[in-house]
Amino acid sequence: MSFMGPASTIGIIGDGRSTFLLAQQALKMGFHVVILAEHSALAAQKNVQLINGSSQNMQDLQALFSQVDLVIYDNENLHLDSLEQISGHEKLIQGTELLDLVQDRYLEKSFLNNHNLNVVPFAAVVNDQDLRKTVEEIGFPCILKPIQKDIDFLDGVIFKNQAQVAAYHLPRGSFILESLLDIKKEMIVLASKDAYGQINVYPLIQMTSQDRWLYTALVEQQPNSILQTEVQEIAQTIAANINFQGLIAVKLCTTNSEVLYVERIYAGTIFAANIYQAVTAYSQEELFLRSLCDWPLPQVTPLTSGCNLVVTKDNLALAVTELKQHPQWQLTLLPEQLEDDYLNPYLGVVTVLGTNYQKLQHYINSSKIWKV
Repeated sequence: MSFMGPASTIGIIGDGRSTFLLAQQALKMGFHVVILAEHSALAAQKNVQLINGSSQNMQDLQALFSQVDLVIYDNENLHLDSLEQISGHEKLIQGTELLDLVQDRYLEKSFLNNHNLNVVPFAAVVNDQDLRKTVEEIGFPCILKPIQKDIDFLDGVIFKNQAQVAAYHLPRGSFILESLLDIKKEMIVLASKDAYGQINVYPLIQMTSQDRWLYTALVEQQPNSILQTEVQEIAQTIAANINFQGLIAVKLCTTNSEVLYVERIYAGTIFAANIYQAVTAYSQEELFLRSLCDWPLPQVTPLTSGCNLVVTKDNLALAVTELKQHPQWQLTLLPEQLEDDYLNPYLGVVTVLGTNYQKLQHYINSSKIWKV
């Protein structure tokens, strides 16, 4: 697709936080926005039009594709199997290969394994006999998950011994069994690919989790160069071998024995990468749109070290108390209309900047909430 300048119209499939932030960035860059969703917090804003409908309805999809110059998705739970029936379907230049890959845990793991990237031992299981045999091969501890990621099976089922396996009855469906890692550190790295196949890899984000939802996302101005290089090469390999245009995120981890594993791939933006705006002057949404609209992509490097501390409903009051003690800390809350249910309790972030990583670590770790 040729260069799309301001005043072009971008269609976005879906709703929620990522759509809201993506649409806001598109407006800043001068685009008009059409959103296909059942509702949208941006619907009343100038230059934003809402098509009240579903991505599973061909007429609603056709209405979107007919009114815009480019169509974007930023939700990996979308199913766009019948897209070829839509007139103008080529406007979805991201393609659907990436979407198919990230929705299927077995396909994703196989893709990574086939490209010689380090993943945990895994196997597909469809019945109790399969499960018992596969546990013998993979060993303990291990975790069972549905192959399709959009199935409501939140944390998976963990097996630590044979008695737990013997007592478990596999529900109907297809599942994947994986070794359960002893994770020391998790990381996120973003990569974009433009219309010419040019791949840009962006700064490494270090994750520190306190529980399922509470974590910090840190970008260092001077990261570990060896780890950074290895992660960049992994992201390059993944991006080069998927037929897509736009943005992906790759989640990795290291174990206590310092082994690096690739955990999963995300299509489009990811909440943890909101830290980019604060430390690089470029938001992940801008990098996403630039890669899709044939705008030149900048070389993105951290201007300072910085950390986003996740704010949830449970810790909001404590976060406000911490802000009273730290005048340089900044609180950014998403609009109230975007509050989701328990599946995504994020309200926003507290951003902490500093050129000295050790001082950042000291101030954050002395809080009653977050750790780095």
